[in-house]
Amino acid sequence: MPPNKLRKQILILSVIVVCGFTGAYLFMIKHYAETHSGQLAEIIKKDTVEAVSLLSENFDFENTEGASVEKAASGKKSFKITPSLEYGFGISKTIKDILNYQSLNEIDIELKCWMKKKLNAVYVLSVEDPNSKIIFWDSKPILSDKIGDWSTIHFIFNIKPEAIKPGYIIKLYPWNKAKEEFYMDDISVNYMGMGTANNTPAAQTSTTHFFYAFENKDGLTGTECIKQTTAHSGKMACDLTGGREYGPLVIKQISDVSTTPLKKINASVWVYPLADKTNTVLTASITNSKGENIFWEGKSTESSPFPKNKWTKLNVCFNIPAEKVSPEDKLQVNVWNKGRTDVIIDDLEIVYGEGPDRKGETSTIDANSIYEKQFVPQKNKPPFNTIYFTKQEINTSAIAHFTPNDEYLVVDFIKDKNNLDELICIQNGKAILYAYNSETKQFKAVSRKSSPADSLLKIKTTSDNGKDKTFFKPTDITFPGDYFGDNKTEILEFNSDWRFDLKLIKKEKEDVTVLGNIDFKGYSNDYNPKYYEFTKIVSGKFINSAKSSLLIINCNCADADFNGKHCKQFENNPALPNSVGLYSIETK
Repeated sequence: MPPNKLRKQILILSVIVVCGFTGAYLFMIKHYAETHSGQLAEIIKKDTVEAVSLLSENFDFENTEGASVEKAASGKKSFKITPSLEYGFGISKTIKDILNYQSLNEIDIELKCWMKKKLNAVYVLSVEDPNSKIIFWDSKPILSDKIGDWSTIHFIFNIKPEAIKPGYIIKLYPWNKAKEEFYMDDISVNYMGMGTANNTPAAQTSTTHFFYAFENKDGLTGTECIKQTTAHSGKMACDLTGGREYGPLVIKQISDVSTTPLKKINASVWVYPLADKTNTVLTASITNSKGENIFWEGKSTESSPFPKNKWTKLNVCFNIPAEKVSPEDKLQVNVWNKGRTDVIIDDLEIVYGEGPDRKGETSTIDANSIYEKQFVPQKNKPPFNTIYFTKQEINTSAIAHFTPNDEYLVVDFIKDKNNLDELICIQNGKAILYAYNSETKQFKAVSRKSSPADSLLKIKTTSDNGKDKTFFKPTDITFPGDYFGDNKTEILEFNSDWRFDLKLIKKEKEDVTVLGNIDFKGYSNDYNPKYYEFTKIVSGKFINSAKSSLLIINCNCADADFNGKHCKQFENNPALPNSVGLYSIETK
C-alpha cells in the first residue's frame, strides 16, 4: 500500500476513535449530572473567601450646609478646618448598619487635603459604645508632600475584633491639635471585611460598569484621537493636541445599561496636560427619540489643580433626572477639550446606576465640629483637652538678648514684699540677676555685691526626682509650678524629640494624670512659640506670687547639623523673628 494512502487511513481511524471517546465522555457527564445534580451544583457553587468592601461612602460637601466655597478639589465646595476648630467635621456610623459587620476588620479612607504649611494634625478613628465610652482609638498623621495645593492622602485603620459589636459607633474625624487652617474634600470611606465570592451568576442589579483603556476601539465612537502615545496604562491613549476639541464618545441606550430608573452615573478619566491651565471637561448628556437634548452636565479640570506633565484623575458624579428619562433615550459620555489646549486622556471608566440597596442607614456627618464635651475621655489617653497659656504684656527690651543656649536659674533671691522669683541668666560664663518690676512691666538687671557671679554659678537647679519612669520619656524636661494659682503643684512635661510636645500633668503620690496639651495664644501674627526650631522654657513666679508663668525664649538655627540642644549660628527669619515672651494660664 502506498505510504500516502496508509497515512490517510490511519488519520480517518484516529478521528473515529476520538469522536467515540468524546461521545462516551459527554454521555457519562450528562448521566452523572442527571443522577448527581445536587452534588454537581455544590461543586459549581464552591465559594472563595476574599477581602471585600462591606460598605462604601463618599462625601464631597457639595450639599453640606456650612461648607466652604473658598477652595475645592472637585465641584465648588470643600470643608475648611479653622484654628477655632480643634475637632473638625465627623463621620459617624453605627456598626450594625454595615452589611456583614461581623467580618469588619479594616477601614480604608482616601481624601483630598489642601494646606499652606506642614500640619501637626491627625485623622482619628474612634469606636465608642452607646454611652460614648471609647472602646478603641487610633490616629494617623495628616501628611502631604504638597504645600499650597491639593493632594491625595490615604489612611488604613485596622480594627480589633473586640471593638466590633452591633451597638458600637464608629467615628472618623480630623483632630486639629495645633489649631491650624486647612481644607478637606472628596472623602471616600471603605469599610472592609472578609466576604465570600461565589462562582454562580450574580443576580441582575441596576449597575453596569464599563472600562475603556483605549487599547482597542470597541464600544467607542470618535476614535480618531486614539493612538500610541504617552499612556496611563498600556500603550494607547487619546491625543487631544493641535487644537483637537473632542475625544471618544460612549453612546448607550438607557435600557441597555439599567433595568431600573437611572438616577446616577459615576465616571472618571485620567488627564495628562501638556500645557498649563487646561479646560478639559468630562460630560454626560441624554437625548430622546426626537433628538431633543433633555440633560447635559459636565465637570472641568479648570477649577482644580491638574499639573503639567503629570497624570491626574478627574472624577465626576452625575445625578440624572429619572422622571424625565425613558428607557429608549440615548445616553452619551464624552471628553470635551473645551480649552483646546494640548492634553492626553486615558482609562475612561463609567458606572451606570446606584447599585443594589445596602442594609442600614447612611453615615451621618457633623459639619460643624466634634467638641470635647462629646467625648468621654480615658485617663492618659488621647485626645486630650487643650490648655492655653496667654502672652502677658511685658517690656522685654532688657532680656531680648537671651538665647536658648543660655542656662537659667529661678529662685526668690531678694526677700521683699512682692515674694516674686528672680531670674539668673548664665551666658558665656557670666551670670546676671534679673528681677521683674510691676510698674514698668519689665525685667531689669539687679546689681548685688553680696551675690557675685562666681557664687551664683555654683547654684544648682532642683529637679523633679519623683518622675514616673513608666510615663515620662528619658529626654523629657519637667517644670514643676502652681500654674492655676490654686496652691497646688502641677508639672509641665516638655519633649521635642519629634516635634513640640508640651503637656500639663498632675501628680499625686504615685498617680500621674495628663490634664491636657499646652498651646499658646495672644502672640502676634503666626509667632506661636511651638513653631520655632529652638525653644528654651523657664518656669517661675515672675509677675504673680501666687501663680507660675513661663518665660519662653524662641530662636531659629542656621546650623546644618543642629542637634536641638546647642546652636552655633542663630538665623534671623523675618517671617518668624527670634523673640522672648512671658505666658500665663488665664484663670477666672
